[in-house]
Amino acid sequence: MLLLVTGCYGSKESIVLQPATLSEIYPGNILKVNKVELLDGSSGERKVIEDQGKIKKWINLIKDIKLIPDSNQEDRVGFIYGISLYEEDELKLGFVLNHINKIYYKNNIEFEAHIQAFFEEQFEKEF
Repeated sequence: MLLLVTGCYGSKESIVLQPATLSEIYPGNILKVNKVELLDGSSGERKVIEDQGKIKKWINLIKDIKLIPDSNQEDRVGFIYGISLYEEDELKLGFVLNHINKIYYKNNIEFEAHIQAFFEEQFEKEF
C-alpha cells in the first residue's frame, strides 16, 4: 500500500512546469482543428462552431501565446470558458482558461482577451 501511495505521489510531482504555447500542448497540428465546442461555465450553454474561417482565424490568434505555469498547482473549481478542440468528431484537447492538460497556468491577458472575444461573438453576449 505504501508503494502505491508513493508511486502516485511521485508521478504528480514529476510534472515539469515549463512555459508552453497551445500549439506545443496540442497533440498534433492545431491548424487541423475543424470543430470547436464552447461551454459557458456560468450558464451551462454550449455552442458548436464548424465555420472553418472563424476557427482558423481564432486559432491563429491564440496558438502561439506563451503560457506560464502557475507555481501553485493546487486544484481549483469552477470556470467561465470551457473549450474543446476537435478534428472531425475526435476530441483532441479540452481545456479551460487557466488549466490545460492537468497544469494550471497564470492569467495571460492576451490569451484571455482572445478567448473572451470569441465567446462573446459566438454567444452574442458579454462575459
